[in-house]
This record gives sequence, C-alpha cells and structure tokens, in this order.
Amino acid sequence: MNNLRKLTILALLFSVALSSAAQFRISSFLPDGGLVLTNAFTNGVCTLRSTTNLVAGPFLPVRNVFTTTTVAQASNALTGNVGFYRPQAWDLSGGRAGFTNLTLVYGLLTTIAGAGGPPNTNNWLPQYEGGPATNAVLSGPHISIGDRWGRIYVAEKDGHAIRKISPDGTIVTVAGTNGPGNGPDTTVNGTLCALDGCNGLWVKKDGTVFILDAGNNKIRRLDTNGTIRTLFTVPPAYAIDRGLWVSENETTAYVGAKTNVLKWVDTVQVTSFSTNYQSLGNIVVDLWGNLVVADRYGNRVYRLDSVGNRTPIAGNGAKTGGGDGQLALNTGLEEVRGVWFMPTGAYLLCTHKGSDVWYVDTAGYNHLLLNGASHDEHAGDGTWFYNPSEYRVSKCRAVTMDYDGNILVTENDLGYVRKVRFLPLGP
Repeated sequence: MNNLRKLTILALLFSVALSSAAQFRISSFLPDGGLVLTNAFTNGVCTLRSTTNLVAGPFLPVRNVFTTTTVAQASNALTGNVGFYRPQAWDLSGGRAGFTNLTLVYGLLTTIAGAGGPPNTNNWLPQYEGGPATNAVLSGPHISIGDRWGRIYVAEKDGHAIRKISPDGTIVTVAGTNGPGNGPDTTVNGTLCALDGCNGLWVKKDGTVFILDAGNNKIRRLDTNGTIRTLFTVPPAYAIDRGLWVSENETTAYVGAKTNVLKWVDTVQVTSFSTNYQSLGNIVVDLWGNLVVADRYGNRVYRLDSVGNRTPIAGNGAKTGGGDGQLALNTGLEEVRGVWFMPTGAYLLCTHKGSDVWYVDTAGYNHLLLNGASHDEHAGDGTWFYNPSEYRVSKCRAVTMDYDGNILVTENDLGYVRKVRFLPLGP
C-alpha cells in the first residue's frame, strides 16, 4: 500500500467521528491493504465505506466484517490508489433492534443459478456446461455450499451430479455422469463416477467436496484436483438421506439416515450416534463444537451433546404458533430442513412446507428474514432482500453462508440458488 493512500485515509480518520460504538476507529493498517479496527461490537458487523472525493462523496460500502471481539480485521479492504474510508459499527445483539441492524448490513437479493423448470425430473442438458448458471435448468438442488475461493457447489438430487458455480457465474459438472449409477470406489475423474440421488454435501475451505451419495449409501470425497473416491460406505441397515458434516481434518463425519444420526470416525465402523428423529434434514456443528440437526417432520431443531443426547433450540414441534419476533422455541417451523450458524453465534433456518428463511438471534428470538410460500414463488431479484410482506422464496431445502458472508438459499422444486449479498445498499 503506498504512502499517499495511507495519508488520505488518516486525514479522514482523525477529522471525522463516524461510529455508533464508543471510540470505534481504524487503529492500524496491514501489509495486504487491510485494516484493524478497535472498539467494535462483540456481537456485530463493521461496514467500511469508501470515496475518492471527500467533499462530494458519496461514501459507498465496500466491505463488511462480522465482529465477535472488540478488535476486528478487514483483510484486503483498501481499494484504488487514493481513497477516503469511513467505518461504521452495527450492534447485532438479541432483540428487534439487533435484527433491524442485520437487515441493514445485507443488500440485494439475486438468483445465482437456475432458470426455473419442472420438479422431480432430470433437466440437465449438455449445453449448460460452461455457460451462465442462471441459464441452466437445475434438477432438484438440495444444498449449496461455498469454498474460500468463492466457488459454490450444488448437490442435484434429480440430476445425480454436483455442479460448481464459479465467481464469474458459469456452471460446470464436477462429479457425476448426469444419470443414476454406482461409480467405482477407487480414485477416478469426478465426471466419470456415476452417483445416485446425491442430495447432500459438505465443502472444506480449500474446495474439497464430500458428497452424500444417497442411492448408493456412500460418502464420496471429491478432491481439489477433480478426482473422486469413496470415503466410506454406510451399512445397509441404515439408509442415508440429506444431512452431512465432515470435520476439517477429515477424521470425523456425521450423516443423516432418516431417523438416525450416524457417526464415522476415521476408519472405525459407522455407528448410530443419536436416534428417534422423524425425518432428518441438514446437519452442522455450532461455534462451540456441538452437533446441530434439523428434524423435518418433527418441526424442530436440536443441539446434541458429546454422546448424542439432544436439546431442542428452535421449533415448538408443530406447524404453527409463535412467529416473527417470538422465541424460536415457541414458533412453528413447518418442515424445517436447513440450519446454518453465523460467526456471531446466531443462526439461520429454512423450512420446506413453510417456505421461509428465519434468523434466530443470540437471545433465542426468531425473525422472518425471507418470506415464502409453498406454491412456487420466485420474486425480489435486484431489490433489497428484506420485504416480509412479499413471497420471495419457496420450498427451501437449505440455507448456508459463503466465506464472504453472503447468504445462500437453495430452492428445490423450481431449481434455484438465491443469494443475499453481505453488503448494505447505497450511501
């Protein structure tokens, strides 16, 4: 970073008071062009705004960072050769005010994959390969997860394949032959290994992909070099379905098997870890190392301890009750399928029949993030995402976040992947 840019930033820093947090400020600069900010909210977000004209502005948002301590770091945050930067702190503490701030740090709703098409069929065509992801008719997408390079991987149940959406918006097949089958367990090219009803996946930071190959009762490992092999096979006594989580060191995995959570430890035989669910959805591990599972037909989300005992954290077990602004445990979550934790400890939920996306704050209150309906709604692209009076999504299978903080929603029946951008609108 050149000295001129440092000087222009410092001129703004010491002449204008900008933060809603006490003495929130830029305290130092990093060699990669990043910033260190101090006195941030311990449950919040920092927005960095920039302009090249201090007098005329406008100051436009260029970076958001979640803050969980009073010191925050925004790597590679500075843009251009000369710029003036203005930091802003947002408090995301539990309650309505914190939720309102959350809606303000997120911006546009877009579709990043899918053109809409008939459900429960294989819609994939050869001409979609390498083309715009928004021109491809997806086939029963069940979950979308990103790696740290901005690539998004989509598990297509009815397409029997894993698709990759690149940052430039193009889509390609990285695993599967686009038809049902049982590919070899040994290492082969990913696109030469047939899969069957792959409706779950997990992605490591580096882009290693683990595939829940439901029809074959196998967990496959897709390497970053494009080759695939079977990581482990689940005994036929269990029929795996939907949820999958794999540790970063690849020594532990949890798999959803309809009414059972299974555990695999390295080369040890797969065992039952937690039982008596009605129909498992997605699986994650929270910030404290606890497994969290969605029970679709049980209309509840549970946190599990180290031996598989469960405690409900969201959902009243029914389809109705509670709602926006009410305790998550008092709210009906009709066929909850997706769960994902944010860096602050709050988490996101999505429902299949209810067709909604919810935000549960750190105090345990439920807030409607995206409203939806089960009759194939698709609206709101190109506008601010938050409009609780309009149906915007439908039949949600999963909600996740990429490494930039963007929210990804996978809608199954019409076949869409939607994104809520982690950056405020305008000045």
